[in-house]
Amino acid sequence: MTPSAHANETAGTTPHQLAALGAVLVGAGRGVRLGAEEPKAFFELHGRALIEFGIGVITSLPHAGHLVVVVPESHAARTLELVELVLPQGSLWEVSVVPGGRQRHESVRFGLDALPESIDTVLVHDAARPFASAALFERVIAELHRTGDSVIPALPVADTLKRVDADGVVHETVDRAPLVAVQTPQGFRRETLAAAHATAGLQSGSDSASGLPTDDAEVVQRAGGRVRTVAGELRAHKLTTTADLPILEHFLTANALGLAEES
Repeated sequence: MTPSAHANETAGTTPHQLAALGAVLVGAGRGVRLGAEEPKAFFELHGRALIEFGIGVITSLPHAGHLVVVVPESHAARTLELVELVLPQGSLWEVSVVPGGRQRHESVRFGLDALPESIDTVLVHDAARPFASAALFERVIAELHRTGDSVIPALPVADTLKRVDADGVVHETVDRAPLVAVQTPQGFRRETLAAAHATAGLQSGSDSASGLPTDDAEVVQRAGGRVRTVAGELRAHKLTTTADLPILEHFLTANALGLAEES
């Protein structure tokens, strides 16, 4: 699949080095559970689409990079307008926009295919996590470069966990000590992630509804790859339903006040 649109807006300049860092911002989901009329990435908080925040934080990173924004084809033109709006002055990032697939793993694969050949490190981030900080991105990048392994942010599980049946009857308490809640951005060697997407058994797995992987770390693990964790952050909360809106509103306000609200 070829890019539907492309932006190279670096205040009239071009990076002096070939970008080795790439990012895929996934925003093609319909947001059915949110009940919104538009795709979830274009849900607005105080007049700003969620995807604006992701574009802004990624293109503010002090690296020469290439960002591929994956959105529904119907929203490609609007996405380019948002890129023009939020791309920081003097950013070293180039930005492309491509249409997404039917499932998330297809959208990520399309994003990977759109990255330049020079890219050897890839971050995959969900547009539905608008307030993930630049520090979290850098933490993932640093651990990936240190170890060469795939890296994901994770938070410890605080609540007591129970296993229940279809009728809601509790059968056991689950040990939460070895469990974590996983976030994005997730970092990978490009060849590792591309090979995993090409070869992993995408029709089998732990997602009982569809048999599809629920994140890119699972795609890599199915292909035999090793995945490490780094500390996640509360502010990287994901918008899934309307119940998440007060949490995101809190972090939006914290950003406006310049407050640090990390875990």
